[in-house]
This record gives sequence, C-alpha cells and structure tokens, in this order.
Amino acid sequence: MRSSTPSSSRSGSSRPAEPLPLRLAWRPSILLQNALGVLGAGACVALWLSELPPLAAVCGMPPVIAATVYCIACERRAPVRALVIDAAGAAHLDGVVLDTPHIEWRGPLAILRWREGRRRRHLLWWPDRLPPPARRELRLAASALATRPPTDSMAP
Repeated sequence: MRSSTPSSSRSGSSRPAEPLPLRLAWRPSILLQNALGVLGAGACVALWLSELPPLAAVCGMPPVIAATVYCIACERRAPVRALVIDAAGAAHLDGVVLDTPHIEWRGPLAILRWREGRRRRHLLWWPDRLPPPARRELRLAASALATRPPTDSMAP
C-alpha cells in the first residue's frame, strides 16, 4: 500500500542547513518604567513615615518625584536598538560590530554586555520585551558568540 504523504528526494540530504542570523530588537521596558514609578512612590511614603519632621519630609518629596519622573522619561526616550548575531558569532548592534560581547542571564532577564573603546556598555531585556521564543533564540545565539581576545592583550 502506498503512503499518502509525498516523498521528496531532498529530504535525505546530508548537508546541514546554514543557521540564520538572530535579529532581535531591544525596546524600553514598560515593566521597568512601572517598577521605577512604584519605587518613587515608595520613597515618598518612606519619607513621610520616617522620623523626619513633617516639614522636612514634605520638602524632600519634590526632588524624589522629580528624580522618578526623570528616570522614567529617560527610559521611555531610549531608542529602539537592533541586535544581530550572525552564524559566525559576530554581534552587531545598530550595524556596529560589538567588541567582546557577552550575554548573561539573571532569571528571566537577559543582559548583553560589551566594550565600546574603554567604556563598558550593556542592554537589559526585561520579560515584557523578550518573549519565550525570542529568549530561546537568544540563548542559542549566545553560545555562538565568539569572544576573541583583544589584540593588545599579549606582550610585545
């Protein structure tokens, strides 16, 4: 009896498929912005419930509120970034090759760290901006990241 599913001559190919590059967008996290707002509100409540004189507590609240609003606004204004990790293990962020990229995991948080000249940079993916399928792809691509030693690490 014949099978009802068609057979393909290519299905038995021994050549492995070329892995596709990972393309992942980083966006500001709504969850982080909400957490910053809750922390700011908690700081205002803590000032009020502390043993400060009421006038000092009231005078301390506007700077706390201003700092909270500033932090939330900075997070909200952060530009969308595009991360690409190719099959060779080179990571590109907005088209620029990253120097010594490294991905760390802290529970559901993913942290991309790299060097830019003498400065260290990082991006943090919160769970609301990194769904489980993208998290799996990032874990797989992170293993392909090739960390090359800097050229000036050896003695002349």
